[in-house]
Amino acid sequence: MAELDTYSGALDGISVVEVEFESETQADGFRPPAWFGRELTGDRAWANQTLAAEGRPEKRLEFRMRPGEELAQAICRVITARASQAAAAVRRAGEAEDSARDVHEARKSLKKVRSALRLLRGVIPDDERRTTNTTCGDASASLSGARDAEVKLATLGRVTGDGPELDGGQRWRADLEAEAASRRGNLRPESLAEVAAEIDNVARSFRGRELPPSSEAIAGNVGRGYRRGRKAMKRAGKGDEPENFHVWRKRAKDLRYQLEFLEPGLPDDFRKIRKSAEELADQLGDLHDLDVLAEDLEGRGLDSSDREVLNGQIAAARDQLADSCIELGKKTYSLKPARFTNRIGEALADPGPGPR
Repeated sequence: MAELDTYSGALDGISVVEVEFESETQADGFRPPAWFGRELTGDRAWANQTLAAEGRPEKRLEFRMRPGEELAQAICRVITARASQAAAAVRRAGEAEDSARDVHEARKSLKKVRSALRLLRGVIPDDERRTTNTTCGDASASLSGARDAEVKLATLGRVTGDGPELDGGQRWRADLEAEAASRRGNLRPESLAEVAAEIDNVARSFRGRELPPSSEAIAGNVGRGYRRGRKAMKRAGKGDEPENFHVWRKRAKDLRYQLEFLEPGLPDDFRKIRKSAEELADQLGDLHDLDVLAEDLEGRGLDSSDREVLNGQIAAARDQLADSCIELGKKTYSLKPARFTNRIGEALADPGPGPR
């Protein structure tokens, strides 16, 4: 049986569906329809009693640590919420005429789950952490085909600009459009339902989970990611290989997402680092798109003169962006890793985290 609670007054616009089951087995086998949105089970901020007493949950804290919340439990809550968000997006993609937006949202949420998992290194068993990470990675990869073709199309448009387009460029664009349409068609509702079920299992495994206080280990994990990102930046600066920038991109995303989650409990100046990491991750993402586009061009049977022009356009855009990434990276990673980690640890050790 399902009940739809629709609120008014200060809670106007909020609707919550409550579903009752006769057994845990029945609950585990339930596959919600796409319109349900993400599951809220176990998040006390959305319980009827909490909504009545405290009002609408603060939006900025929905995927961040909340004041007074034990850190490891907060990470489990956010992993649950992000995984549930991803599963809901996958279900919507299965019913949408154009699934691009929902697929993008699902993949982005899964990346945030994986970043949060890295905070639990040494807190939960390594085998579990790696298995969960693989599950999320596989789910994201299964959605990537259409999205990858669409990104190539958008990147090609930025590279060639508004000027006259080469015949080879027009053929390339037409091929990419056909590939994107074909791969969107491969996202069948049945296969998407299986992907959503796998992601639901991830959410279920962290929902309401209790872990011992682990602020020191978690602070060390943030510092470890920061140190790895700083090293990746130096490698990228010494050699222009795409793989070096790709590795750095992943570490920059981790830094952005982890500081975003921890932000309510950190000193104010960490907000600047988070914003800088966000801009850096976006630029490194654009750089990665150019590298993927260049690799794709190599496999196209275009006229040699057209290929030379297109390669030159891609290389010029890439060189400019790579220089910008290095300069922004120096700003983002300006603190020494030990100092960065110590400051994170000092903030998280405070028993009553809150804005500073």
